[in-house]
Formats: sequence, C-alpha cells, structure tokens
Amino acid sequence: MVIGILLGVGAATFQSFAYLFSRMFSEQFKTNPIYLLTLSHIVLAIFALLLFPFFWPDSMPPFGDYALSLFGSTIFYLLGHACLFLALANSSASRTSPLLGLKVFILALISVLFLDGDMNYAQWLAVLMSVAAAAVLNWSGGSMPWQCIVWILSACVGYSLSDINIKILIGHFAYLGLFHGSTLCVCFSYFLCGLISLAALFFLPRLTRQMWIHAIPYSIAWFAGMLFLFSCFGSIGVVFGNIVQSSRGLISILLGTVVAAAGFEHIEEKVQLSVLARRISAAILMIGAIALFYLKS
Repeated sequence: MVIGILLGVGAATFQSFAYLFSRMFSEQFKTNPIYLLTLSHIVLAIFALLLFPFFWPDSMPPFGDYALSLFGSTIFYLLGHACLFLALANSSASRTSPLLGLKVFILALISVLFLDGDMNYAQWLAVLMSVAAAAVLNWSGGSMPWQCIVWILSACVGYSLSDINIKILIGHFAYLGLFHGSTLCVCFSYFLCGLISLAALFFLPRLTRQMWIHAIPYSIAWFAGMLFLFSCFGSIGVVFGNIVQSSRGLISILLGTVVAAAGFEHIEEKVQLSVLARRISAAILMIGAIALFYLKS
C-alpha cells in the first residue's frame, strides 16, 4: 500500500511539471491546443518504441483478450486530454490542476453505479473530502471562467473512463509483475496514441521545428508520470490511486508559486499570503482524505 501511495505522489509530481510545460507551450506559440496534443504524443510513441525491446515478454496473451481495454483506455484518454488542454490554454496550471480532483468523485460514482464497486461510509467521506479540497484549492483567489470548468469536468469524465480501462488492461499483464506489466501497458497505450496523432499531423498547418523542440519537455514529464501512474493503479486500485494523485493540486500550487516568484507571471499568477494559507489548509484536507481512505480500506 505504501509503495502504491509513493507511486501516486510521483505521478502527481511529474504531471504537475507537465501541466506547467503545457501552459508554457500555449503561451509561447498561441496555437490551438491540438498542436501540443499531437506533437507530444508522437514523441511519446517514440519513447514507447525505444522501451519495447526491453519490456516485451517471452509470451503474450491473445490480442483479443486485451484489445478492448487498450482501445478504451487510449480513446477516452485522448478525449479527456484534449479537454484538459483547452482548459490549460485559458487558465494557469495551478488553477486547473486542483479541479481535476473532481475525477475522484466521478470515478467513484462510475465504479459503484456501473461496475458493482463497494465503498463504506468512511471511504465515501474521504472521496467527498478530496472533492472539497479540490474546490477550495481552485477557488482560493477567484474562481475560473465557467468554460474552463466545463472543459475540466469533461476531462474528468474522459480520464475516469480511461482509468477504469487501464486497470483492466494492467490485469491482463499482471503475470509479468507490477513494474514490468505496467510499463508494457504504458508503451502499448502511447504507441497507439502516436499512431492516431500521426493521422492528425496532416491537418495541422504551420508546424515549426521550435514547436517540436518545445513539445519534448512536456512529453518527458508526462511519460514519466504515466509510468508512475499505471504502476500506482496496478498496486492500490483506481479510486484510491486517484485520491493520492489529487496531491498534484498542492504540488502545482507550490510549483506555480516558485514560477511566479521567478518573474514568469504570464505563466503563473502571484497570490497573496492569505490565499496561499487557504490553499495550504485545503492541502491538509486532501491529506486527511488520503489517510481516511487508507485506514478504512
């Protein structure tokens, strides 16, 4: 369980850096978010190809056994990611990331209503606490435009459906061990994302060499985050994994504070100490949700 929590925190950390790099790309090139979505996933597919020789197993389950979960995790992920990029193009990463904590509640609802999931009252309280923490983290210092909130909620639905399929996909490769099987699933998923992105590449005008170069930092951070996240889901499950992953809200806020203090206020806005204090209080609430879910599981 402890290993799973650490993996989730690692995923949250790398994702926070990825969101920041996404915002930097958007601010520099002033392009449609589909540009970074496409370029980065082609780069991610190259990473997957480089890792395949090291993680390809001696024996594989039949493709038909895991095809549905592979395609489901990939398609829903791309839809959710596109919605997130639309939100990041119009708001700072430290404002957008905390609201993704709502995914925990959406995921728990999907699990209970459609997948015969079972959670006790204390665990539901933990989920609600994490949602409340995400709301306070977001609204401290002013709320986001409603269009951004709609995009983030749409992203949460897409990510939730993707996460459920990721858990199923990892189960098909559990015989390889947690890290080996999870890494192989990451490679499968992002190789497929790259193939889809190659098709989209032909519809994007005015691509430049600088765009490709500036897509690399985001791609590295995101790929590292996914290696941690897939292993986290394989270790402690999707709902609890997402509660731990919600710590990215606090990490993004701290990272944003550093970036703003360094003078990059066009990327991250400065906040008053009173706002920072409220956000820290919300972070403590998030930690309490993680502890409650862990102790009552």
